[in-house]
Amino acid sequence: MTEEPIASTDQESIPRITLNATSPQENGMTDKDQVEDFLRDVQEKAGQISEIEMEEENLVSEFFDSLLKILKPFSETLKISASSIPEKYGEINNAHICLTGQLVIVHRDEKIRILDLSEKQNHELLVEITGEIMAQLKTIIDSYRLRIEKRIKFLLPITRELQKVAKVFSEK
Repeated sequence: MTEEPIASTDQESIPRITLNATSPQENGMTDKDQVEDFLRDVQEKAGQISEIEMEEENLVSEFFDSLLKILKPFSETLKISASSIPEKYGEINNAHICLTGQLVIVHRDEKIRILDLSEKQNHELLVEITGEIMAQLKTIIDSYRLRIEKRIKFLLPITRELQKVAKVFSEK
């Protein structure tokens, strides 16, 4: 049994199409059997696509639910650098992700484009900017932590002194 490629491509993600050069009589299968096997295989793969698309939708939904929970206390949007957005979106001045999961892109000509990253057609863009989203989250959380630590550092000695003064008054 020999297989010869029908088509080849430079992209690794596209499977190669092969042709079975063995005659149906040699392998004991009829043309009808081969077609039925082929259709079963296609049907199985179509079902798998449906399952993984549902999984992708669930993950994207959970991603934005979590992002909203993290960002809500800070009431901030995430600034996304123009360089992290693919060139096909045009010349970009700046971009931000809102708490709703929408990417607001301001083009150099000042036109505004809003993309809902939870929509299927924008999932590739979401994947491309996820690294920047994570970096921005880290920056926001680190900054918030530092502000709290500064307040504690400021309030701690004052509170201790007030406690000493309060103790004097409570002893009377």
